[in-house]
Amino acid sequence: MAAEWERSPCLERGCSKCCRETEMPLTRADISRIEALGHKLSFFTVVHTDGSVRLANSRETKACVFLDTESSDVDAPGTCSLWQDRPEGCRIYPLILDELDQPFLDELCPHRDEFPLPPVGLRGRLLMLSDILDGEAI
Repeated sequence: MAAEWERSPCLERGCSKCCRETEMPLTRADISRIEALGHKLSFFTVVHTDGSVRLANSRETKACVFLDTESSDVDAPGTCSLWQDRPEGCRIYPLILDELDQPFLDELCPHRDEFPLPPVGLRGRLLMLSDILDGEAI
């Protein structure tokens, strides 16, 4: 896959803050990839009234169902059990779009200043993801 972050402060620091109470949208491709791993749609998705599909959170930990963690504490460590197959939005984060579709590093990410410059092509992937999500509903 083209245009990935060359390193991830998330993994280096054991941070999983963005996985806590996540509202990560899923594309049909994300869903298919995760289902192919043997996970049931009802386990890992929440369908909103507008038809958008998002990652589900565990009731116990209030974190993404794929986050290996024992705690609901937002600063508790955790590791993504889907790292190699994680959704496109997770791959691109903390790069997000503002109201004018301009990319910036999310201020909610506590390690955003430690990320390298976004790789060439990542903005294009983010815009494409936005377009896909705008046109998709389950």
